Amino acid sequence: MNKISRRNFIRASALSALGAAAAGALSGCSISASSAVASSAAGSAAASEAPAAAASTITWDDIFATSYCQSNRGSNPDAKAPETPEEYIEQKGNGDIMGSMMVGMVDPLNIPEEQFMNNKPAWLGDEPQLADKVEYTKDCEVLVIGAGQAGTAAALRCAEEGLDTICCEVQTWEEYDNYACDLTTYNSKFFLDKGAEKYDPMDIFTEYMVKALGHANQKIVKDYATRSGEALDWMLAELDPDYVAKYAHAVNYKGNKHFQNPCSHSYYYVGMTQWRDTGTETNTNNNMWPYTVRLLQQKAVEKGCEYIYGAQGLTLVHENGKVTGAIFTDIDGKYFQVNADAVIVAAGDFGGNPDMRLDLCDTLRNLAWSYGKDRTDVNNISSMGRDGSGIRMMLWAGATMEAGPRAGQAAGINSRPSFPFGGIWPIFGNDGKRFFNETITRHGSVGYLDMMPEGQKMVCVTDSNWDAYCEYQAYDHQAMDRSNEYMLEKVRKDMANYKTGPDGFSVQAFARYGNDPTTLYAADTLEELADIMGYEGDAKQGFLDEVKHWNEMCDAGYDSDWGADASMMHFKIQDPPFFAASAVTGGNPSGGLCQHAAVCTDGEYRVLTGAKAPIPGLYAVGNCCGQRYGVQYHTPTAGNSCGSAFVTGYLAAEYVKNDLDNGIGGENSAEERTTNGKYYAGTYTSSKNSSYSTVTVTMTFSEDAITDCKITSSGNEDLMKDDLRSSMAAAVVESQGDTSVDAITSSTLSFSVKAVQEAVADCIAQAKA
Repeated sequence: MNKISRRNFIRASALSALGAAAAGALSGCSISASSAVASSAAGSAAASEAPAAAASTITWDDIFATSYCQSNRGSNPDAKAPETPEEYIEQKGNGDIMGSMMVGMVDPLNIPEEQFMNNKPAWLGDEPQLADKVEYTKDCEVLVIGAGQAGTAAALRCAEEGLDTICCEVQTWEEYDNYACDLTTYNSKFFLDKGAEKYDPMDIFTEYMVKALGHANQKIVKDYATRSGEALDWMLAELDPDYVAKYAHAVNYKGNKHFQNPCSHSYYYVGMTQWRDTGTETNTNNNMWPYTVRLLQQKAVEKGCEYIYGAQGLTLVHENGKVTGAIFTDIDGKYFQVNADAVIVAAGDFGGNPDMRLDLCDTLRNLAWSYGKDRTDVNNISSMGRDGSGIRMMLWAGATMEAGPRAGQAAGINSRPSFPFGGIWPIFGNDGKRFFNETITRHGSVGYLDMMPEGQKMVCVTDSNWDAYCEYQAYDHQAMDRSNEYMLEKVRKDMANYKTGPDGFSVQAFARYGNDPTTLYAADTLEELADIMGYEGDAKQGFLDEVKHWNEMCDAGYDSDWGADASMMHFKIQDPPFFAASAVTGGNPSGGLCQHAAVCTDGEYRVLTGAKAPIPGLYAVGNCCGQRYGVQYHTPTAGNSCGSAFVTGYLAAEYVKNDLDNGIGGENSAEERTTNGKYYAGTYTSSKNSSYSTVTVTMTFSEDAITDCKITSSGNEDLMKDDLRSSMAAAVVESQGDTSVDAITSSTLSFSVKAVQEAVADCIAQAKA
């Protein structure tokens, strides 16, 4: 396996990820940063570069030295935390996104092929025993690990609920940057008060699950669909109203008056809040969300939360299956331990860890293989994101990863081109002909373009009616906010100042952050536009014929070639001037943005073991929480990744508070309880799945006997009625748990008997543990 330096790896990963996918995807769900931060991160990475571990002798010391990101952790000693929005905007400069993307990237360990895809892969190794290194301790009720949108929401709400809370963040306060931008929620007062449509949350929930192909955790998805608006309104109430009015934009709550659901049998919903510096004195179009997160962290501190910046999480403190804290190194390299009743891990994804990415991301690995590349080489499996340290900590404590195929954000997606004002337009290929249905190639479903060879031309074209056509656009990851008057007027001004010819002209790219313009091309005739776009001979004639054919289909209101949605059949190309934007496929798989695959939880963010039992005291949110998406990040609204992460933190705090109030579990573990008899007295529950339903057994024990048993089941009530459940429960008590005694003789109930017997055995094991 080839060795690669951190500097070259970061550059290659970022360029690969951005070159295809992020050109469109960044508007929907990711990133912002400053060039100063980017150069600092790259420079620091190069300066701290160390030889990779020997392939056969990978140790904890190697993992610690290589696989934990140190970006923004004292790498820029001159960094100063912005104290005002104006200072933040000045620091961000032109809104360059690269710095934020680099935070979290680490080196590969050069793990040999045979050590990947093992039950205990080399990148995980044995959990280090660090207790004897601890120099000082802290105590709290709730420990939050990570201060992105999920961790910040969790810490703020825990503090608001009066819980003694500590939040540990690996970045320093001075260097802190956030890995997010657009934030989607539904039915918030913030949107509804502006006149946005109110949706049935069950419609959103259903559409989300359809797009996930049924693979997402329905409880997590339903909570997001039904309660995300509540979370947004809660967050906005914590902020200065003047700040919200200036920088928080409710995207597309108006301006798309012709838009109708569904589009190509797929539904999309309004709900994305963008934090942009637009319509202000500075008009930098910078992403203001990282500064907003800083403000929320300060609010949490005001409510009693202690923030420890520069704290690198290493291991969870756990014994007898219960998590009671975590061990960190501080900014000075000292080890410290935080003891807590509940630990919420919000440390982000593993997209920046090349070894975890190669091992865990079957989609990326096999996408590289489909391009004829070595799928065991980390250089061929690019992405971006965090270092995976939070997920590693949870796996050591007994967690398991969600099943695959594991969802990345825009993984394996080459984006179609668009105009800087967003939208879906007819796209023409190498021969001048359309070659796919443009309305079903949105973010999360454009993997089709990854099937194209390198150099596939994609030219999208419109005419002087572009502004009116935009009103028919679906709410897309590349769509501009048509509710934003400043954006509209700036784009209209740039388009009015168009210049014909092969040099093109610049238009503000509001489908992205920052003030980088996009080059468009204009011509007074379609023949001239074809020449500018490089069409010659048969391809030029093919383009002209195809435009004519397209206009005929628009008149008919039906795309007989590719079935584009009827909403797109308004976009005739007939009135000069004509405009075009173009791109070509790169011939490489797109690694996409961050990774959404993570550990399994029970729907209330309690982390599960392989037996699907909660690990007492351990919770996961944001990109540490798995099963939020299905086989791909394919969503009903742009900004879903950040919005969903934020809501998980908001809701997890609620579930943690409830667990702390009612017993978090594990309190009766063996080292804390005593018995003079056969059992540890108490009530224990176990659920087992039969062929037809889930059977739940609840058993009560004294120290010497089983005193009560209740059995419930989901579904198939006609086969397992109350009297049968009662007779089975009575038999369990009578036999004192002798599961070889079959209380039911009917062969039609054999499936239920087996599930009951397994659940009873599990309850007995708990009582004896």
